[in-house]
Amino acid sequence: MDSKELAEEALSHLKALVAFDTSNPPGNEMPAARYLEGVLKKEGFEPMVIESAPQRGNVVARLKGDGTEKPLLLLSHLDVVPAEEEHWELPPFAAEEKDGYLYGRGTVDMKQMTAMSLMALIAAKRKKLQLKRDIVFAAVADEEAGGKYGAAYLVENHPELIEAEYALGEMGGFRINVRGHSFFLVQVAERGCAWCRAIFRGEPGHGSIPDSDSAVNRMARAIVRLEKKGLPLHVTEPVRDFIQLVSAKQKKHVRAAMKGLLKPLTSKLALSGMDKEQARLFYAQLHSTATPTMIKAGQKTNIIPSSAQVEFDGRVLPGQTWEEFEKELQNALGPDAEIERIQWMDPLVYTADTPLFDVIRRVLNDREPEVDVVPYMLTAYTDAKHLDKLGIITYGFSPMNNAETENFSKLAHGHNERIGLDAFSWGVEVLCEVVERFCSAPSTTKVVDTLMEEILEPGLEQPKADQTKPDGVAAGEPGDEDEED
Repeated sequence: MDSKELAEEALSHLKALVAFDTSNPPGNEMPAARYLEGVLKKEGFEPMVIESAPQRGNVVARLKGDGTEKPLLLLSHLDVVPAEEEHWELPPFAAEEKDGYLYGRGTVDMKQMTAMSLMALIAAKRKKLQLKRDIVFAAVADEEAGGKYGAAYLVENHPELIEAEYALGEMGGFRINVRGHSFFLVQVAERGCAWCRAIFRGEPGHGSIPDSDSAVNRMARAIVRLEKKGLPLHVTEPVRDFIQLVSAKQKKHVRAAMKGLLKPLTSKLALSGMDKEQARLFYAQLHSTATPTMIKAGQKTNIIPSSAQVEFDGRVLPGQTWEEFEKELQNALGPDAEIERIQWMDPLVYTADTPLFDVIRRVLNDREPEVDVVPYMLTAYTDAKHLDKLGIITYGFSPMNNAETENFSKLAHGHNERIGLDAFSWGVEVLCEVVERFCSAPSTTKVVDTLMEEILEPGLEQPKADQTKPDGVAAGEPGDEDEED
């Protein structure tokens, strides 16, 4: 099967998956999980479907290697966020094509990764690859609501099914353009989750007589203070590395401005010189944030309520604790706020100095040599939070050669979510190649040794490896050409 046929098959699976309405809440991922089960069984796999709660479906399948290396996990989630259909050009669960795009909820978050991972697993089996590590496929429920019925459930109840050395998940592998220079982003870190609420209290009274010190007014002033003041600047290692790598490709004055992002005295000025969307991205990478999302106060129009509350989607930078975040938020909101924690998940950071990241970089550079591959920190969180409990190094890498003019961050949960057909096909090929190159057993040494034994006459000494080369690479053997990388 050639790459075009592989991509077409993957697209058919993506369309089928998008057609399942797995909006969370309530999720209802089981029909999608059963679909994947059927596909996998036809290919000779023995998938396991795990129902963590009624209609909350998770499916896991494995292609075994020789066990010399620990498994690679391909992780995706089947649930999606709800869609307001009246605002869409095409129905969000119809999986229809238009102008070179496939429209549908989940096309970039993240049923496209489910379809790509499925084909990477199937392609490896069809090609009868000699694997040094197992390839594990897992499509799970409930990521959009925290993962209780999905990745967290598997980690807590069936860790043996998904244990791995590395995992590939969402929110990486796409292109961005910074002032005329292209970059592929691979996620190596993500902020923590610090959902919380702030409660404000005041004297109740009749609504006909305004009270500037009411609970609602206290809350309103605190939200405005937070918006103006924000939380303090914190420069983390992954963000410093990201900015240095990206700025290295810029003109001298742009490079200086970008490095100004890292300094408290110049960071705001540097942000003001960027376009709005890039400024928002960089701000969120340099600050913990608390975004007001839900407000509740009062029970009747003519009664001034005695309390008001606002819930915040808090996101925390690597290295910061809940106590440190709470202190910063308290300082921004003021003394009237009573802060309560709703949910906390630790931030994550993984090194990019691994064999898997190197394979990703090489595969991308082979296809797009003019585009630099850059590790970055995701401002949101993923199911990697749960995998981390098993010691799994997780990279966000669901590759697609997207148009750089697209606002990827708004497509994920926005109206008219869509993926370019060519971008998706490219992603299928790239993921399959990464999986094959990383998981295939090296056969070169064995083949060379066998040929030497067959060809050399008895008593002749075999050529010795050039001691200036890395261990295991002899002069003239495959590997020399990659040394400059």
